[in-house]
Amino acid sequence: MIVLNFKTYKEASGRKSLKLARIAENVSKKYNIDIFVAPQFLDIPLLVKAVKIPVLTQHVDDVEEGRFTGSISFESLKEYGVYGSLINHSEKKIPMEKIERVIKISKKYGVKIFALASDLREAERIAKLLPYSLSYEPPELIASGMAVSKYKTDSLKKFVKVVGEINPKIVKLCGAGITNEDDVRAALEIGTDGVLISSAFVFSKDKKKFLEKIAKVFIS
Repeated sequence: MIVLNFKTYKEASGRKSLKLARIAENVSKKYNIDIFVAPQFLDIPLLVKAVKIPVLTQHVDDVEEGRFTGSISFESLKEYGVYGSLINHSEKKIPMEKIERVIKISKKYGVKIFALASDLREAERIAKLLPYSLSYEPPELIASGMAVSKYKTDSLKKFVKVVGEINPKIVKLCGAGITNEDDVRAALEIGTDGVLISSAFVFSKDKKKFLEKIAKVFIS
C-alpha cells in the first residue's frame, strides 16, 4: 500500500492534483498495487469523479452533520464517495479524545481512518482505538530526506511489534523521509504493510518513473 499525501503544495493543487492522481491510478493498475491519494479538500470532488483509485481526505472532524461551521463532516465524506481520511498528522495534531470519537464515527459511515502517530507511546494509545490503518511518522524526519526506515529502525521495529500485538488487522504504515525504493524496501523488511509519501513524489521530476520504482519493490 502506498499513500500519497498532496498536502497543500501548489504543485499538487487543482488541475495539477488530477494529473498526479492519474499517474497514481496508472501505476496502481499496471502493478496491481493499492495506491491512495490524499488531495486538498476542494480537489476531492474532481478526483473522485476522474479516477478509480481510493481518495482520502487529509483530515476529518469528529462531527457527522449539523451546526459545525468550518468542520469537515463525515456526511460530506459520504456524499463525495471518499474512501477514508488521514487524521492526526504531525502538521494537524488533534487530542486523543477527538481521535477516539473520529474512529468511532467512522465505523458508522464505513469510512476508513488512516491515523498517524509521532512516537511509540502515541502509536500504542491510538492502536487500542482500532483505526483501519496506523502510521509511524516522526515529525523531525518529515521532508528531511532521512527515511524513518533507516534512521529510526529500532523505533519502527517496536512500532510494528506493538501494533501487531494489539491487533494484527491494523494496516501498519510508515512515513517521514521516504525518498526512494531502498527506503521502501527497508520499511517492508521491518514489517510494515506500506508507506506514506509526500514531497518526494510531488517534487520528483519524473513522477511516473518515481512511483513505478516504488511500486516494483512491492512485487519483487
